[in-house]
Amino acid sequence: MGRKEILDQVKEAYGFVPGFFAAAPDAALDHWWSELQWLQSDTALSAREKILVSFGAASAAHCEY
Repeated sequence: MGRKEILDQVKEAYGFVPGFFAAAPDAALDHWWSELQWLQSDTALSAREKILVSFGAASAAHCEY
């Protein structure tokens, strides 16, 4: 998927393109968007459960972001 297509999807999903997406290199942008789409989809865990696990892991790792 090309950069413009990814940024269009991000804008459609959020109403704007966050700066970290706009500034990301192409390879990172594609990877981040793919992971974010998976994170927000329902699988064996719901999207809500996956996001809560992610917040817990970030907190345990003392992530400043």
